[in-house]
Amino acid sequence: MHLSSLLPLVLFTSLISAQAPPDQISFRDENVRDEGSHAKDNTIMYPSSYQQIRSLKPRTAFPQNLHDFNVTQTVATKDYTDTLLRFSGIPRGSYSCELTFDIRFIVPIHSSGSTQLNVYALPLPISAKDTYETYYPNGGRGIPKGAYLFGTTTIITGQRVVINSQACKPSLGYLFRITSDTKDGSVSFNDLGNNDLVGISGFYLTYFY
Repeated sequence: MHLSSLLPLVLFTSLISAQAPPDQISFRDENVRDEGSHAKDNTIMYPSSYQQIRSLKPRTAFPQNLHDFNVTQTVATKDYTDTLLRFSGIPRGSYSCELTFDIRFIVPIHSSGSTQLNVYALPLPISAKDTYETYYPNGGRGIPKGAYLFGTTTIITGQRVVINSQACKPSLGYLFRITSDTKDGSVSFNDLGNNDLVGISGFYLTYFY
């Protein structure tokens, strides 16, 4: 077997094994100062969990995970899968919480049909017991219960996009779903977090404290 044929396998294995365990990275921002002219800490936080909810199983709580982003819809059968994204452990006193995605070229995104996404900010912390019925108690679609539209985006490999920012709370949650009400679509990828080989690749939150 030639060395060149082994490179893709070695690279894929390295990506998985190089997943960095820390949830947060802090660095100094000299441009942001408090009244005492001391530099503030700008912290990057990675998701605490991903979780899917599905309209065809409205009372099923699917397992939380660390990597799987999966949003799909088939309008004719009213089959909708949304993704919940949770960040927890944000220190009290933090401010300017900003949601960003940065997808490197090496990370494949699987998409089809309508791929523009609505991002909703959720009013309460996400729970492992959450189901489709939690956010759509009357079934159907509409605006998720208690949520508001936080931003609209299209996830594309090789792009870094700031979705929006908000006041910080100890736990922040977001719901992602296909924007279109009339077209089928799907978007999925594996969030690598902070990977030693490719750097940041996925969703993250930044805040100051």
